[in-house]
Amino acid sequence: MKEMNAAALRERLEAGESLEVVDIREGDEFDAWHIFGSRNVPVYNALREGRAEGLEQLAESLPNDRPIVTVCRAGLMSQRAAGLLESMGFEAISLTGGIRGWGAVWSVAEIVSESDAMFLQIRRNGKGCLSYLFGTGGQACVLDPCVEVDAYLEIAREKGLRITQVLETHVHADHLSRARELARLTRADLLLPRNDRVIYDYQPVTDGTDLTLGGVPVEAIATPGHTGESMCYLVDGRVLLTGDTLFVSAVGRPDLEQGDAGADAGAHALFDSLHEKLLKRFDDVRFYPAHTSDPIGFDRQPIGGSIATARQELDLLGLEELPFVDRILNSLQSKPPNHHDIIAINEGKQNLGSIDPLDMEAGPNRCAAG
Repeated sequence: MKEMNAAALRERLEAGESLEVVDIREGDEFDAWHIFGSRNVPVYNALREGRAEGLEQLAESLPNDRPIVTVCRAGLMSQRAAGLLESMGFEAISLTGGIRGWGAVWSVAEIVSESDAMFLQIRRNGKGCLSYLFGTGGQACVLDPCVEVDAYLEIAREKGLRITQVLETHVHADHLSRARELARLTRADLLLPRNDRVIYDYQPVTDGTDLTLGGVPVEAIATPGHTGESMCYLVDGRVLLTGDTLFVSAVGRPDLEQGDAGADAGAHALFDSLHEKLLKRFDDVRFYPAHTSDPIGFDRQPIGGSIATARQELDLLGLEELPFVDRILNSLQSKPPNHHDIIAINEGKQNLGSIDPLDMEAGPNRCAAG
C-alpha cells in the first residue's frame, strides 16, 4: 500500500495532475473542512469497526483511470481504506498525517495591481488563512504570517527581497502567529495595532498613521469590531488589506476577544467600522482579507474582491445597525478549537511548549459571521 505526504500531494495538485482525493471521514467533519476538490465517502466509523462493505459498495462510483488518494483525520484509517481499494484493483495512496497534516500546506497567488510593487498572497490551503508579502526596491513587508516562516524566507529569497517589516492586522484566535519568529529571524521591525493585550515589544500603529513598509506607502485604518485593535491597511493607495474585518462573503465575528459577553458591543463597533471607515470611503478599491471559510485550491487566483462588489453581493452590508447586530449574533457558530490557548500564545502570555502547532491549530478557522 502506497503513502504520500502533504507536501507531495500539494506538489502534484499544483502541477495539475489528475488525482481523485477521497476523504473517508464522516460528513460533519468533511463539511467543516476538507481538501479543495475532494469527495466525501463517509466510511470512517465503519472501517474502525472492521466493516468494509460500505467502502466496497461506494467503490463502484470511484474512477479507475487515475490514482485515488485516501484521507482521514490523521492517516491511520486512510491506510486501511487504501489497502482495501488496492485489493479491488484501484491505484490507491494514503495521505500520511491526514487532514491534520494538510493543515500546514500553503501556496502563492500573485495580486496584480497598477502598483510597481510586488504583491503576493500566501495562502494556507489547509486552514483558510491568508497572508501577504509586498515590496519594492529590494525590500518586503509580510502581513499576518500564518504559515511556516521558511515559506516567507524562501519566497523573499527567490524574489530578491529582504524582509524589513512584519505587520499584523490584529491578535489572531484561530492560528499561531509567526510574526515574532519571522521578525526575529530577519531582524525586521515588528508592527502591531496599538493595544494593551500583548506583553512583548512591538512598534505600535495607530489610526491614520502613514507608513512606508517594504518600500511602499501604507495607511493604517482602525476598524475595531472583530477585535478592539483590528486594523485595515491601504497599500500604495490601491490595495486594501482588511484582516478579519471584511471577508469576501462574510464579516469578522465579534466574540473571540471578549467572549460572548462582549459580542454585542463588538458587533456595534464592527457596523461602525464597516460603514464609516470602509463603505463610505471606498468603492472600486480591491480588498483582500486574512481568512476564507472555503477550502483553497491551487488555481493561483488571489482571494479577494472589490468593495463595490461586496456592497452589492453581501446583503449583510445593506442592513441597518440593529438588524445587522442581530444577524451577526444569531449567526455565531462554535469558536475555533483551542482559541483561548492560541490567543494567550499570540499575546505572549503562554508558551506553546512541546505541543505540535498542527495539533493546537487543528480544525477550521471559524472566524466569520453573518
